[in-house]
Amino acid sequence: MSIEAPGEWLSVLELLSREKGKVLILGATDTGKSFLVRFIIENLCPRGFIIGLVDADIGQSFLGPPTTIGFSLFKYHPSWEIIFSSPEIFFVGSTSPEGHFPIFLKGVKKMVDRATSSEANLILIDTTGFVSGEGGKELKRRKIELLSPHFILALQRSDEIEPILELFNDRPQIKIFRLPLSPGVRIRSMEERRIYRAKRFQDYFKEAQIYELSLEGIQMEGEVMDPNGETLPLDWALRINGLLIGLKDIQDETLALGLIRHYLEEKKQLRILTPLQEIQKVKIIQLSSQKVILSRDEENS
Repeated sequence: MSIEAPGEWLSVLELLSREKGKVLILGATDTGKSFLVRFIIENLCPRGFIIGLVDADIGQSFLGPPTTIGFSLFKYHPSWEIIFSSPEIFFVGSTSPEGHFPIFLKGVKKMVDRATSSEANLILIDTTGFVSGEGGKELKRRKIELLSPHFILALQRSDEIEPILELFNDRPQIKIFRLPLSPGVRIRSMEERRIYRAKRFQDYFKEAQIYELSLEGIQMEGEVMDPNGETLPLDWALRINGLLIGLKDIQDETLALGLIRHYLEEKKQLRILTPLQEIQKVKIIQLSSQKVILSRDEENS
């Protein structure tokens, strides 16, 4: 499916082809940020560009499963195809950055640093649609300060992200482009978004198997909150069937995600559903308050 691109997109494309650098894409929900990402990749990779994409839209992610920030390299192949490397992921543990600013920003910075040290000659940073209110403004301000992008591509229907952009109008090192939306963009309902997340989790755990992991010597990070915002004791949290966790190695790198299936308290072991085969590499478990129900769970209930 070809993307309907406004003329302003074509002008920005030519500029990026000459100047390169880090490109932060901003916009509210359903403004076509992913459309713009795809447009840039599909038009610059055939020209020989290697594009590093940091997918920080943790609610509607497409490089990794929801709750993660993904990084991948896109390049052109002689078979006339655009190929991309297997995504690296950073587990945030939530489908929204609200209430998770520190770990979310840590993950974005880590993945952008990874992209910067790669062979990419252009880095695209896709973001969430959380731009409204003081929370959205503060998150985007901190992200821009942290990443120091060379370009900001701002997609807006009217002037909804001007409160963010005006904070950086006097920064000559950041070039800001206010862009119209593609005519092909449509508004998706909350139900469509929920279904998309469920399918992404379903696909991620499709080939997963259950492993028993001894908790001896395993470091626990994060906490599990109940619906009232109270922190659950660890022994209670580990008994939640379907609790989403991040499985990390000794270098604090996310190896994979997992779902708790059973806590064997006497043996201090966890039964975990995960696509990760080298379970012995897990040295850190990062907890979350996210529970995931797969279709196989519903069939067995």
